[in-house]
Amino acid sequence: MADVSGAVLDVGCGTRKAEPDAVGIDKASGSAADIIWDLDEYPWPLEANHFARIHLSHIIEHFRDAMRAMAEVHRIAAPGAGVFIPPPHFSSHHPFAHPPHVRHLAAASFDHLTGQNFPTFTGAPFRFEIVSLELTFGGNLILDNLGQALAHANLRWYERHAAWIFPALDIRAHLRAIK
Repeated sequence: MADVSGAVLDVGCGTRKAEPDAVGIDKASGSAADIIWDLDEYPWPLEANHFARIHLSHIIEHFRDAMRAMAEVHRIAAPGAGVFIPPPHFSSHHPFAHPPHVRHLAAASFDHLTGQNFPTFTGAPFRFEIVSLELTFGGNLILDNLGQALAHANLRWYERHAAWIFPALDIRAHLRAIK
C-alpha cells in the first residue's frame, strides 16, 4: 500500500485550497483545482484508499445526492482518514441567499454518515465516526453568545428549540473514515 500519510484532498476547492499542498478538485475551470471534474459524476477520477485528509468546505450542500458523494469520499479516504466538512447551518441566512444550495443541514444530518441503522430505515453502507461537531456563530456579542452557550450545552435541544431565535452560521464537522 502506498504511503498516504500526507495525501490531502480539497473537494470543491474553489479559488483557494484548505491546505496549500492539497490536491484540489472542482468543476470550475477558474478555480485553484488540479483536477477539473463535475463532482456530481461518479466515480471521481481519484484513487481508492488514498487520502489521509479530505476537506469539503461549503460543498456538501451543493451535491445533487449528498449520500452518493459521501460514499465516494469514503471510497477515496484512507482507513482512519480525517474528513472535514463545514457547511452552513440550516438556521443561517447564507444558504437561503445562495440559489445553488440544494439542501440545508443540521448537526444531526451527520448521524446518517455513521452507518448505524435508524428505527425506520437502514443506515448508509459506508461508515464514518463523528470525531467532533460544533456550530459557529457571528459577531453579535449577546445573541451569538447565548446561541453558542445553548448549542454547547445540548446541540440537539438547540437545533430543535432555539436555532431560529439564535441562528448559527456554520457547522464544523470532523469525521473519521472507518474501514
